[in-house]
Amino acid sequence: MEKKIDYTKADATHIDFPVTNREEHFDWWYFDAHFDNGDHFVVMYSLNDTRLNPRQPSVRLNIYPHGQPEISKIKLYKEEDVTTSYEKCDVTLGKEYCKDCGDHYELYTMIDGYGAKLKLKKKNHPFTTEGYPVPMHWTVAVPSGPIEGELYKGGKAIKVKGIGYHDHNWGDKRLAGVFKNWYWGKIHTEDISVDYSMMIGLNGDIATSGAVVTDENSLLMSPIDAPEGPNACKVEGVIHETMTEETMGYTFAKDFTLKGSKGDFSFIANIKLEKIVMIEKSKIDKGEDAYRYLAKEKLIVTRNGVTKTYHTDGLHEIVYLNQ
Repeated sequence: MEKKIDYTKADATHIDFPVTNREEHFDWWYFDAHFDNGDHFVVMYSLNDTRLNPRQPSVRLNIYPHGQPEISKIKLYKEEDVTTSYEKCDVTLGKEYCKDCGDHYELYTMIDGYGAKLKLKKKNHPFTTEGYPVPMHWTVAVPSGPIEGELYKGGKAIKVKGIGYHDHNWGDKRLAGVFKNWYWGKIHTEDISVDYSMMIGLNGDIATSGAVVTDENSLLMSPIDAPEGPNACKVEGVIHETMTEETMGYTFAKDFTLKGSKGDFSFIANIKLEKIVMIEKSKIDKGEDAYRYLAKEKLIVTRNGVTKTYHTDGLHEIVYLNQ
């Protein structure tokens, strides 16, 4: 019998709030969008922002306008200005919010005249490790779905639509000391999405790679699939070319490929860095240094003996953990 999963509750608050362990607990809801006008948009609603000292609730906003410099904003909140739910995604920080409305999400942010008011429809099959013996503290509520609404730049509203994504992260400890850094991103096409991670060990080698692969009706592959047996799931990463970024001094992959297979399904995803759009140095000890970059993507999918190739572009990131 298939395991019954409550995806709505898997996207609800998981830590104690008000926060009882401010130095270790975290809980945030992440949304991003690639709009038809070429702009990329990211917003994070955090109950205990891990990149602040002292930690506190925040909303972080990034807009990457097509062909223009990054717009980065943050607004800090006191806990008494925040409400949240243990039943579903329903978080309000001041006047900013994100909430599950059944077949879609609604989100709003406005910081210094920049922000958005958007509706993200649930389309591709969700993923969570809720209820499994060793949960990953990660729910991909919307691997890919249509998004539309208003984007605000300098107080001016722009009608936008495109492809959106939403996940939820929480936990009670850092990954420093386990991994050196990780790569994370996604490839969205009209009928399939690949949300991947590539974790780098302390020795600089690829320690593990994983992918959540979905279409509108199915969870095709996930990190909790069995690695052995007749329907074994395997994902491996290969780095082809590296580069050194001078501002923070990190050397990382400029061109890499992920290959995955499970039964009669397989994919090959190649990601080539085109332009770095965010360089974020941690302002606190034991924080995180991060890059976001635009990449050219080539995705080859074979399913039931039929192969299809997609050419797309999207936003990806690399995160380094300060020990």
